[in-house]
Amino acid sequence: MNSRLAGILIASALVAVFPASAADLPAARLIVKPLLCVVDRDTPGCSMTFNIRWKSEAAAEYCLNDSAQKAPLRCWPSVSSGTHTEKRDVTEAFIYWLGAPDGTQRVAEIKIEVLRLDSADRRRERRNRHVWDVL
Repeated sequence: MNSRLAGILIASALVAVFPASAADLPAARLIVKPLLCVVDRDTPGCSMTFNIRWKSEAAAEYCLNDSAQKAPLRCWPSVSSGTHTEKRDVTEAFIYWLGAPDGTQRVAEIKIEVLRLDSADRRRERRNRHVWDVL
């Protein structure tokens, strides 16, 4: 019985000494504006200023990353919200994500899309025939 009590005390002491791991990051909401870069045939990309905000359920250490770079854009120590502004030239789609400083966990992510006007995407084309032309 005493060994069981000692085991519980040791386990609770270990939990108190070691902080929560990155897997225990609380959920967060990430807001990025704008979300879309529209380019025409003559323009290779957009020059955009991104306004990034995030808010979490609880304070923790978070880092803002993107899929175009290996290093975090910015990290915040033990906070529950943050903002960041970034100016960049966009030529292809990428993802902003918020997560642990070591990059092992993503708690929120948003994809920035690039829409090319010379695309052969049929969803954007207007119907160029009358409905009776089928007959």
